[in-house]
Amino acid sequence: MLPIQIITDKTRIETTPDKIFRVLLPPPKQALKERAYTLECGQAVYEVYCPETQEDGIRYLILPEFMIPGRPYPIYVYIYAIVLYSSNPKMGQREAAEKTGKRFGIEKFSHSTVCRAMKRLEVLIKTDENEQELGNETKESLQPDAGRFPSVEDTAKRRDTVLSYLNEASGQDGQLVQEPSQPKQSFNYTHPPYLGPFIDACHTIVDYTFKKYHRLLL
Repeated sequence: MLPIQIITDKTRIETTPDKIFRVLLPPPKQALKERAYTLECGQAVYEVYCPETQEDGIRYLILPEFMIPGRPYPIYVYIYAIVLYSSNPKMGQREAAEKTGKRFGIEKFSHSTVCRAMKRLEVLIKTDENEQELGNETKESLQPDAGRFPSVEDTAKRRDTVLSYLNEASGQDGQLVQEPSQPKQSFNYTHPPYLGPFIDACHTIVDYTFKKYHRLLL
């Protein structure tokens, strides 16, 4: 089987009557096939179809920036939760999950999802650009339990590390932190289309991360 590479597409999800979204290839390219993914956008469930194409003996899967395969929610949800938690030292992951779920219309957004997203992003940040294998000590420190309950100092460092990277990746866009701390109700995040400066910052982060690490954010 030919190797497959990921290409990100900047197209944004829109409201559609049939709740189907297709990533389109520019002509004259043609898809070998499509892969279907399910995406929970608040109370609506969308089917996202991503094309596979082939060029010079390499297969390519075209994914929209707002989605990560295997993740049930749009990328905005995870970034929102991570920023909210990381920028509020006194806030726990349960509270961050509750506030995120309410903002995006997700009834059962779990604190464990926030925890996993934080850890995956931290691992990505600590991976060098050559994607060398992390040292055993670093790997152990990023495990869910790591043999001990994380101290306040550990938690603070992790929040700072993650938030610093997201600010860098967003181009120091102040809207990244401002929206989770002071939600602008003029922007409705419970269903597509997702609009506003925070959403724009999320796309900038995804694009920056893909170019830097050649990997998806989470």
